[in-house]
Amino acid sequence: MGKKQRKGQKEAVENLLTGKVKLVSFSDLLREVWQGEGSLAVRLTAQLTEYEGGKNREKTARKVRNWMHDRNLPKNREEVFKICFALKLDEERAEKILGMTAESGIHYRNPGEMIYAFCLRRGYEYVQAVRIKEQLLGEIFPKGFPGEETARADRQPLNLTGYVRQRFQRVMTEDELKRFLESSRERFGLYHNTAYRKFRRMLDCLIRPEISESGLPEDQIYSIRKAVEQYLRMGIPYERRLGGYTRIQREIKQHWPSAKSIYEMRTRKIDVDRKTLILLYLATEGENELQTEDMKLAEEHHRRMDLMLSECGMPQLNVQNPFDYLVLQAACGGDEDDFIGMKMERMIRKIFAGKETEICPTAEK
Repeated sequence: MGKKQRKGQKEAVENLLTGKVKLVSFSDLLREVWQGEGSLAVRLTAQLTEYEGGKNREKTARKVRNWMHDRNLPKNREEVFKICFALKLDEERAEKILGMTAESGIHYRNPGEMIYAFCLRRGYEYVQAVRIKEQLLGEIFPKGFPGEETARADRQPLNLTGYVRQRFQRVMTEDELKRFLESSRERFGLYHNTAYRKFRRMLDCLIRPEISESGLPEDQIYSIRKAVEQYLRMGIPYERRLGGYTRIQREIKQHWPSAKSIYEMRTRKIDVDRKTLILLYLATEGENELQTEDMKLAEEHHRRMDLMLSECGMPQLNVQNPFDYLVLQAACGGDEDDFIGMKMERMIRKIFAGKETEICPTAEK
């Protein structure tokens, strides 16, 4: 790699750490989507306290203050939906909030989230939305929602989420919603199938390059751990406590995959997330086969990553997001002997210098 490229990466990290790169924080996004009058923090505190039956107002107020000062993010998707209802957001603005905090927008193949989307569309309150969701899911799935089978995703050739979402746009009444849920029952699933297929293909390239869709070898747990340590961790500390980390470090570290999370994604115990897909793309160079001039290489990687994310129902790359900014910087440059994953790792290690912790492999089993 040339000195010019290394200098460019060093400057990219310095620009990020010194505030020269314009970033959008969670509090910035909340202020952007809020269209009401008065104090945003007061509105959130009042509504979220109401959703809890008037309990723990001080705890809720402290949580809102932390959000407004970008100390942390909502802990799960349900909490994000509560924020969306509290601020009376429509589906489009709710997608932005979910995309920043939970790494994917509304999952329209998940019936519970589809019901929430309908209620946001109609301007319902959160408590009413919960009642409708419990009622409809109880009637349509009386034995509980079925789990997602790995084989089902592998055999399914369609982008079901996009298909279901397109039809769902015409649903405007509760009766139409119920009929739609009943008629689409077989198409629902909790996880993103398109993302899973792409995840499996790229992961298999790292674990055993000679196989593609044939599954993992017998020593799959060890192979996953080895692949994660070699290609994906990039020096990110394993410790869960975020005290002492800067806002940029926290945002980059959030949702960073471990051997355990990769294995659970592989066995469909949890959904494939956006950050994991992007890191796998970097590690596999998008599985190569790039036919373009060096000067256009960065643009081609950018285009392919955006296409991958769009197909999976996830937000495209955003230069105002710290992680995405580094991804785009890693894609720049044209030295064929220097992989974009290696460039990403060098920048990550600079940002987390001094934060490395002792890694205990047994903790990731």
